[in-house]
Amino acid sequence: MANVYWIKGRTEDIRRNLISQLDSLMQLEEVKRLVVPNASLAIKFNLSEIGYSHYLPPIIFSTLFEKTRALGAASLLTDGGSLFKGSRFDGYGWADGASMQGFSSGEMFHQQLMPASGYTQEEGNLWPAEGKHLAGIDISSMLTDVSNLIVVCHVTAHPLLGLSGALANLGLGFLTRTGKLKLHAGLKIQHLADRCHECDLCVPFCPTGAVAGEPGKIAFDARTCNSCLGCLFACPNAAIRIQPEGIPDFQEVVVEAAHTVHGKLRGGAFYINFLRSVTPQTDEYPFSDIPFVPDLGIIASDDPVAADWATAQMILRSPGIPGSIAQDLDVLEKGQDKLRAITGQTPEHMLAYAEEMKLGSRTFELLTCS
Repeated sequence: MANVYWIKGRTEDIRRNLISQLDSLMQLEEVKRLVVPNASLAIKFNLSEIGYSHYLPPIIFSTLFEKTRALGAASLLTDGGSLFKGSRFDGYGWADGASMQGFSSGEMFHQQLMPASGYTQEEGNLWPAEGKHLAGIDISSMLTDVSNLIVVCHVTAHPLLGLSGALANLGLGFLTRTGKLKLHAGLKIQHLADRCHECDLCVPFCPTGAVAGEPGKIAFDARTCNSCLGCLFACPNAAIRIQPEGIPDFQEVVVEAAHTVHGKLRGGAFYINFLRSVTPQTDEYPFSDIPFVPDLGIIASDDPVAADWATAQMILRSPGIPGSIAQDLDVLEKGQDKLRAITGQTPEHMLAYAEEMKLGSRTFELLTCS
């Protein structure tokens, strides 16, 4: 049975401020085992798309970086890029976006702020995978080079997985561009012409020219679409739809990729899910609505399945925030499935398959961390 640690969302006084909460996590035996003098330690974060405004503040990561370095670990901060042509499409845009959002590579992270798959998004290797779908998956060299890993997740809803948390970060965040394309290959994009205003806002995000044209003359060519999801994230009129029959398989290939990534770790991993600013959009979107549940605190575990299952249950049992999308969808009450209402998906299938793949367990003991 996994231990899942919970730090409550409220901070009543200075003794429970954000730095104190991170100190509490640093005292856990599961974390202490990862902070090894002279051994590399990657801290995975969610670098947001420019325009997304509810990302986790840099102080969280600079604190973890400095505290682990003070204990002798060779710490670095990393995240992957995007398939679509946003601010994280290549290493140059990735570095510029990080700087714009307050993640200063030089002063704050001692030049140890690095895109996981390099500036080309293709620095990695193909590794064999287990499961029903993937024969192999391309994993970034960053992941296989480091000794230990701390995955810090900004929890949000996810349009295909239901929940963006530990498994999403593990299964998507350490893949090369080629690896991500393999996961997206089974997704089919549908352009709903009757909803399209032909505004061209999605056009700059398309890397293949599948969406092209000018205002009033937008065309979609499914033959050249690589299912990067850029048009889905950018469209303000819900004119882009993912054909639903491909979504369960996508959830499973994300799990299989996470299983492969986990198996290639040289050391151990720990997962920290921040349930603050839980928005309907992931950090990949170029905008963000207000959160739909209150600040529910921090969930942490060395078991990614247990961490995500506890996170999903906490969101389920939380009231929604008046004035948010939870009110729009009439799911303000405790026990109403807000993730399903917002995304049409739940993480249950994904987590059940992860449990089947022995990535972790949905059976856990919840411990309050103080």
